[in-house]
Amino acid sequence: MSIAALLSRGDGSDEEVQLHADTAIELRDDELLWVDLVAPTESEIGSVSRALGVGEEATEVLRSPADTPSATVRGDAVEVVIRAPGNNHSDKPTVLQILIGESWVITNHDRPIPLLEEHREKIQDQRETGLLSPVEFLADLLEWQVDAFFRAAEELELEVERLDEAALRTDKDLLDRLVGMRRRIAHVRRMLTPHREVYSELTRPDFMPSLDDGESRALADAAKRLERAIDAVANAREMLIGTFDVHMTRTAQRTNDVMKVLTIASVILLPSAVIAGIMGMNFDVGLFDDPNNFFIVIGAMVVLALSTLAIARWRRWL
Repeated sequence: MSIAALLSRGDGSDEEVQLHADTAIELRDDELLWVDLVAPTESEIGSVSRALGVGEEATEVLRSPADTPSATVRGDAVEVVIRAPGNNHSDKPTVLQILIGESWVITNHDRPIPLLEEHREKIQDQRETGLLSPVEFLADLLEWQVDAFFRAAEELELEVERLDEAALRTDKDLLDRLVGMRRRIAHVRRMLTPHREVYSELTRPDFMPSLDDGESRALADAAKRLERAIDAVANAREMLIGTFDVHMTRTAQRTNDVMKVLTIASVILLPSAVIAGIMGMNFDVGLFDDPNNFFIVIGAMVVLALSTLAIARWRRWL
């Protein structure tokens, strides 16, 4: 579909270059070539392979990249497959294949990745990217990926904080929102955790034994940032559990308030019900012959109800 080749030099200059199948590119020690492929055709893969001198095994994996995170040595190249999140953390991630050689880096993916487009612009600001080795550039790509997950974790935490406010108001649809939030956090976590094995493989001494101290340190730093990103997502999950506890506590409090009102109402009406029951007994007693007793009984009911209500307010039951 498209090929974008960026040649970065040690003096900070950058240049867009065209790759031709019949012309091999020779790179100096202070130059690094980044080739970004978006849904490449067979002819485009062939042109890139011949221009960079990519081996047959590495060329073959460009034609059929893996769909799960992995790190594999492919002849004279190294293949790393990761998942790049989109602008929205709930979007389906894009599989990003990274192939590094002696002085070049190839990124291959089936649709545009905002992460790569954003950082393509950043490295063209007079940074001395050409002085980086392909392994160090790979570490930068991994750092960029982790940064995207850090942003996703921050957005998740902000959403959880908004849910905290809703929990205090006991919104009717809060439970559905909590479940939806839990699914979004699980989605980000599922995108992130499979990369642990990839980062661990990259930092093994026997994976790329010829690395210098700077390259090893860059990969190790990327692995540490990955663990912090995983912890950040886990923290968002813990915050959501706290929000659910707040919701349940608030719901229980409202239930207790309702039961308190019903109990007070029952206590207020209970003496009147007892008196009415007694006075309604069908016995021939002289007390029932006096009509004025009706008003006395009604007055007693009112006094008992008001007294009960006053005691409840005094004890702060209401």
